[in-house]
Amino acid sequence: MTVAEYNQCVDQYSDNVYRFILKNIHDDEMANDIVQDSFLKLWDKKEDISKDKVRSYLFTTAYHTMIDAIGKARKLFRSMKKLLKISVATTTTLI
Repeated sequence: MTVAEYNQCVDQYSDNVYRFILKNIHDDEMANDIVQDSFLKLWDKKEDISKDKVRSYLFTTAYHTMIDAIGKARKLFRSMKKLLKISVATTTTLI
């Protein structure tokens, strides 16, 4: 895939991939990050992916990147929740 073909793919698919991700996670910033990561992964594998497989690759990559991002967000949420419980318990004990 050439640079021109890659740029054409960005123009052709970025809005559709963005809407697909946004529909599932309802977070504009995270959706933008996932789309950007997906296109970066496409660029890294541009030599291995034929032009007729780009759409499928992008949507599959975006989906898996979204699943990974959701998992990381859940893990962070659980850690923050535990930290808050410890903080509240410590504060209550000191009072």
